[in-house]
Amino acid sequence: MKNELLLIRNSKLRLITLIVCLCFGFANAQSQSVSGMVSADGAPLPGVSVVVKGTQTGTVTDFDGLYTIKAKATDVLIFSYIGFATKEVAIKGKSSINITLEEDAAQLDEVIVVGYGTQRKKELTGAVVQVKSEDLAKTTTADIGTALQGQIAGVNITASSGQPGEEANILIRGFSSLLDGQNGPLYVVDGIPYNSDPQLSISEIESIDVLKDAASASIYGTRGAGGVILITTKQGKVGKMDIRVNSEYGVQDITSGTPLMTSSQMTYMEMLRGALSTGKSQGGVNAEIHRNRSWFTNDTQLEDLILNDLAPIQNHSINVSGGKDGLTYNFNASFYDQAGIMINSDYSRFNIRSNTQFTKGKWKIMTGLTFKRDEKTVPNYGVFNKILEYKPFQPDIELGQTELTDVTEDDIDEPGGIGPIKNLGGVARNLNTKEVRDGTSNGANVQIDYKLSKALKFTARGGANFSHTKGVRIIPRLDVYNTAGDLIPPNPWDISLMQTSVTDNNKLTFEGMLNYHKKIGKHDVTLLLVNSLEQTENEYFRAEKRDNADAAVTVFDGYTTGDLITSDGRDYKRTLIGYLGRVQYNYDGKYIFSGSLRRDGSSQFSPQNRWGWFPSASIGWNVSDEPFWEPVKETVNSFKIRVGYGTTGNDRFASYSNQAVVDLGQDYVFGSADVDPSLNSTTETPALGTTQERYANENVKWETSVERNLGVDLAFFNNKLTFSNDVYVSEKKDLLFGVVNPPSTGVFGGNRNSILNIGDMRNTGHEMALKYNHHGKKGFSWNVGVTYAKNVNLVTKTSPNNPVIFLDNSYISQRGPKELVSVIREGYEAAAFFLRETDGVIKTEEELEAYREIDPAASLGQLRYVDQLTVDTDGDGIPDAGDGKIDQDDKVYKGSGSEDFNMGLNIGANYKGVDFSMNWYGSQGAEVMNGSKAYAYQSGTHADIYYSWTTVNTSSDIPYYDGSPNTNSYRDASDYFLEDGSFIRLRNVSLGYSFPRKIIDKMRLAKFRIYVQAQNALTITNYSGFDPEVGNNGFSSRGIDQGTYPVTSQYKVGLQLQF
Repeated sequence: MKNELLLIRNSKLRLITLIVCLCFGFANAQSQSVSGMVSADGAPLPGVSVVVKGTQTGTVTDFDGLYTIKAKATDVLIFSYIGFATKEVAIKGKSSINITLEEDAAQLDEVIVVGYGTQRKKELTGAVVQVKSEDLAKTTTADIGTALQGQIAGVNITASSGQPGEEANILIRGFSSLLDGQNGPLYVVDGIPYNSDPQLSISEIESIDVLKDAASASIYGTRGAGGVILITTKQGKVGKMDIRVNSEYGVQDITSGTPLMTSSQMTYMEMLRGALSTGKSQGGVNAEIHRNRSWFTNDTQLEDLILNDLAPIQNHSINVSGGKDGLTYNFNASFYDQAGIMINSDYSRFNIRSNTQFTKGKWKIMTGLTFKRDEKTVPNYGVFNKILEYKPFQPDIELGQTELTDVTEDDIDEPGGIGPIKNLGGVARNLNTKEVRDGTSNGANVQIDYKLSKALKFTARGGANFSHTKGVRIIPRLDVYNTAGDLIPPNPWDISLMQTSVTDNNKLTFEGMLNYHKKIGKHDVTLLLVNSLEQTENEYFRAEKRDNADAAVTVFDGYTTGDLITSDGRDYKRTLIGYLGRVQYNYDGKYIFSGSLRRDGSSQFSPQNRWGWFPSASIGWNVSDEPFWEPVKETVNSFKIRVGYGTTGNDRFASYSNQAVVDLGQDYVFGSADVDPSLNSTTETPALGTTQERYANENVKWETSVERNLGVDLAFFNNKLTFSNDVYVSEKKDLLFGVVNPPSTGVFGGNRNSILNIGDMRNTGHEMALKYNHHGKKGFSWNVGVTYAKNVNLVTKTSPNNPVIFLDNSYISQRGPKELVSVIREGYEAAAFFLRETDGVIKTEEELEAYREIDPAASLGQLRYVDQLTVDTDGDGIPDAGDGKIDQDDKVYKGSGSEDFNMGLNIGANYKGVDFSMNWYGSQGAEVMNGSKAYAYQSGTHADIYYSWTTVNTSSDIPYYDGSPNTNSYRDASDYFLEDGSFIRLRNVSLGYSFPRKIIDKMRLAKFRIYVQAQNALTITNYSGFDPEVGNNGFSSRGIDQGTYPVTSQYKVGLQLQF
């Protein structure tokens, strides 16, 4: 019995042992640890994705190319890295697997968004460039334009100003229109078009594709004249939840300044000018010095009050994504806050975006929801010029002052007739004036795809966006008292003012598409049909009241004036209908064709001009796929030739320009009325009347652009070196412009210009992009990229009735007929400078006597202008003499604000977790009218004035300052204030460190990176103003530095986390 029990026990023990061994064996079969190294060209390759095929299990190689992953003995590992061929390796029970990846032409299979679809990079026939999220993330900024600066050849991006919340100006291949503010590109976000920057957070964006040529952009017809920027936002991916956090803080400062006189320097000049101009004795001068003794005690530096040194800036975002088969999600929230370097200026923005994607059988549904809330504080226009205007010997001013007390006699009677009280009070109230704009935007879009068959797909896409903005501008009351405590009359600032404006924009978009794709043998055909409908509504209202009880009150009930002082508003609706057909064909990947035809109808035009046709065609030849290329293919891996032709249009101008517009304000008195002589008025109430504001012009038609493009793309040395080269000619036809009506029409002045098709212009350009990527040994990799772009603009035709049009601009704030400096003129670039040519200063009586023969009103110390050769004395048809007078005919071409060419240099490097990137940008040949310098000259504050010409300083080349802002030498449209605007700028430099896996694994993180970054840290230029990169908004102010708001340099520190 005992033996039987023992046998049973032994049997049970053996059974348990067997089961345990089987379990261990089964466990080992279920999961084992696999490790190894991934290398390329004999060097470790960090950052390689290692994934167990068919699962969500994955990891990445560390700085030494090493990895470790849990997998079954029967699993397959997938190794992938950008620029390298993906490899799949079966484990087959091995615990160590080392892999060598090879670079190949995989990047030619990169998917590019081309509008209403995608294409492989190899199949592109147009000039399309893609920027990915990892490149955008190198520059954390509030707007898309700044993030793209210097990265794409042919895309010129300049800051409109340094004011927080201002969008960058983007020009793709030069000016597309003569209308200010209408040269920007069309933005398309996940298929939904926007006419202006959609103000996305960079953290929302997966990629940006820029359609530069008309052959690519013509599929958007009337909206594609300025190029197209296609934005794809981040979508969820199947797998576990992925959380990414980015947070950064920084400070800002201005890049340079305008040199101003000190109080002692200005006092000396004022005394000297007063003595010389009036012939005062020494005793008279001493008496004036005693009366204005505060000039020697005050040394007010207004810039210390207006400018905010080291203004803070912060940017934070969180992105959550994930999903499972059939359903994915992506959620992004971001907050951006920027304090201005100038008082009363700041900007904050909060963005939320949620994207979901559902797939079931033949159905695919994608939805997107967006919310944006922003607040922007705007200083009073021209506040920066107050720094240049205010005299350093004037009293100190404090922010928030509602009264000025103890204003002394010398403040009232400042010599020179500048008007000190006007200056003092105007500056004080200006500093307290600000406008706060609160905006809210909500958007939703949905796209439904249904596969009708294997080759045919139907897509319906709809979008809605609703935005509301309220602006409140407060101009506070300011009382001025003398030393006796009495109000100083007259006082134009004792009336407070509040202006409130409300703007609502609503936009609805719908598109229906049929897409057919079929591949038969070596033939690959894609057909597309699109019907689109877009409707935009805009409503604006503004009202104004005076005399508030409390400056903090921002509603009309707090104002004592019963009636509105002024009010105005507008309401318009625009509708656009489009039909598009496109065919794409390639044979064996070698010979490629793309052609499209779009027909658009716009409510902007009268019925006879409402519809426009926009065709395009382009071809490509992958020469490197031909058999004869085989001998050199190891060196020159790919070679493609592209040729394209396309047309685009533009209807973005003032609404109802084809109709007559009337306005209120012209009241009438009908019949007889009793007149009260004491009141000098009638006793009859005037009848409400209107006047014509603008003539109807039913002949207004589309602006059109016809462009031809020739390009080549090459790749060398296993695609480490890539090169693209494009040349183009773009003809702009029937350009629209607001032409001033002659007074005889009765409809002239103000904003009553007639919108007419006045002429044509041409853009001719050349673009190059060169990039080299190198993955070296021991984990060191680096890349360098160079871009070059040259665009030559030429006005080829103007209206016979308006052969020369002076643009409505001024290089200083006090506008006058002598100050208009740029023109539209056939044979020159748009907005070319036409100025009087200066020939030094009139220094002696002899020089003055000789010069007065052509300018009788000239005086000593004044600028001398050149009497240009305008008279043909010998009849050979060539002018060889002046006409003996200085007038408008003596204005000559002096360049423009458009550059000759620009270049970009991008450098990046990575080594064992340390990453470095740097972006340089250079611009050559642009001229800049230094309006800030001119304004400081007019105000008598510029440091140069201390060294200006006087009768005791006759050798100076700086013209005499006579104490008046109307000094001809400072106001005339001459080349005296014109400077070379060429520059080289370090746009962005960053240094980061990613902690190794052995550290972040302990922290349960997938990524932990810290970085420091600087933007606009260094500028090399001969320009003496604040910033040579004068963008402004439109071409009429191109190259004119009006001293609005200086561009800033920024220094930041941040961290990135991934869970």
